[in-house]
Amino acid sequence: MSSSNLAITFKKCKQENRPALLTYIVAGDPNKKKSFEILKAVSSHADICEIGVSHNCNTGDGKQIQDSTYRAIKNGIKIKDTFRISNDFFLLGSPATMYVKRA
Repeated sequence: MSSSNLAITFKKCKQENRPALLTYIVAGDPNKKKSFEILKAVSSHADICEIGVSHNCNTGDGKQIQDSTYRAIKNGIKIKDTFRISNDFFLLGSPATMYVKRA
């Protein structure tokens, strides 16, 4: 996803005179299948879906994101799994803009 997609999304929301709804999930929490189902469920209501990539040094994040990241790692999430989840989401054709970042 390019930054221009984010700009387009924010511009659309501004034209509609409303705030953008951004959601955040950590890929792989509570497990790979469920995180994809959660992403699908929230995408119909969100303008932007941010997908977190788990890593083991997330001390800058809050406790909820840290816990979510550690659960995903404990459950075996790998970067390739995160990209698979992101790609599968993209292939759904969701109207939400997708943004992948390090958790």
